Amino acid sequence: MMTDSRLFLVVILVGALLLPLGCGRPPEEVSRRVLTFTDDGPTREIIRFLGKESQLSGYRDFDRSFKGLLVPESLLPFEPFVLGLSTESKVPAVLLLDAPWVQRYGAAGWLYELERTNIFLRNHLAPAVAEAFSVAVPRPGGPPIQELVAVPTQIKGNILFFRQDLLQRYQVPPPRTWEELRAACRKILPLEKSLKHGLLFHYTNFVNDFYPILWGFGGRVIDDRGRLVLHRKGNLSAAVAALSEIRSLQGGIAPGPKELAQFEAPGSLRQAFYRGEALFMINWNTRLNDLKELIRKGEGRSPGALVNLNQVGVAPIPCQTGQPHRYANVGSFGWGVNRFAVTSPEVIADAKRFINLVADVEFQLLAARIQGQVPSLESALKRLEHPEVQQLYRDAFAVTDMRLRARPQSRRVNNTLEKHLLEAINGQRSPEGAFEEIIKELRGLKADD
Repeated sequence: MMTDSRLFLVVILVGALLLPLGCGRPPEEVSRRVLTFTDDGPTREIIRFLGKESQLSGYRDFDRSFKGLLVPESLLPFEPFVLGLSTESKVPAVLLLDAPWVQRYGAAGWLYELERTNIFLRNHLAPAVAEAFSVAVPRPGGPPIQELVAVPTQIKGNILFFRQDLLQRYQVPPPRTWEELRAACRKILPLEKSLKHGLLFHYTNFVNDFYPILWGFGGRVIDDRGRLVLHRKGNLSAAVAALSEIRSLQGGIAPGPKELAQFEAPGSLRQAFYRGEALFMINWNTRLNDLKELIRKGEGRSPGALVNLNQVGVAPIPCQTGQPHRYANVGSFGWGVNRFAVTSPEVIADAKRFINLVADVEFQLLAARIQGQVPSLESALKRLEHPEVQQLYRDAFAVTDMRLRARPQSRRVNNTLEKHLLEAINGQRSPEGAFEEIIKELRGLKADD
């Protein structure tokens, strides 16, 4: 719970940040034809490369037309854009938003509709990621329709990593269900002495790993309209079954409560997987690029450690037997247009030009090459030449039964789940008891909490 003094400090800090961004007169140095956007390191890196290499003048003249505004990372957990957009601030005009933020701000009517206004067409994106960046928009006299409100420049989600060399050696297919994963571990672990664990998952922010597991059991916490549905019989039984599945793996296949602390440090999961200590690992797809770097450097290599990226396979996170879909918790960010900044046709034209630069095929192919990102554009995916990025898309995100879904946008929901899920995997509370407490704490939740 945030104290009153801390909350007051956050409001002051966020207000100080956003006042020059639009709560008042715009800064003099930002002309009316210079579009403002939220700056970030990876985008800036690609722009610098393309400014030197690309034939498109838009990249060479990027800083003349667009002004990046850096939001301190320490403020992001407090969602500073809520204050600016709720007061109809016009700056930044284009915002880089996490998928749950897109859902929240889009539903609030703060983001400009991109497809209807011809700024960007949804069918240019891979279907899996387009859905996560669309919201239901009301239509007079008819049912709501899904409208694209932000453009993701990559596909990112948590997936299952596995030792492809070992599964092939023992003729075990990548598991689709948790029963199949358990069977693979029972067969391979006794025969490979370097393996300490069958499955690794995140100890810190376990809730991010748990969502696709829950969805793969057919459960939901929040429905598409932001309403709490966890307490309903089908969802509650699915949630208890999903958490019970993970608890049943602990101590034999997955780390037990006493072992979890060793995976608290950032990067500890991929380091353990690189050292050859695990058969399976749940992690973000971007960790394949990190594993590639660890293998290249070879630091701290011990017997059993990875020596070649071909030893690593990827697949969707398993689901419960009988369920039709497997899921990933989408971690992509997307560019959305601040509705309150759209004050003239010129702003729309500038926003369209900006988005078409930062979501261009050339931009995404370069990001795939130097950052290991999976492109979101269908046309870029067809031109991929990087084997590991092709592998990620083909074997994880393009699988027929795979679905990308944004976690609930409610910070209260996520924090409550995280607290009690950790109690369960630490052995302090049963799965049933954990969800009993979660439902009790979330009673009376409103859609915008």
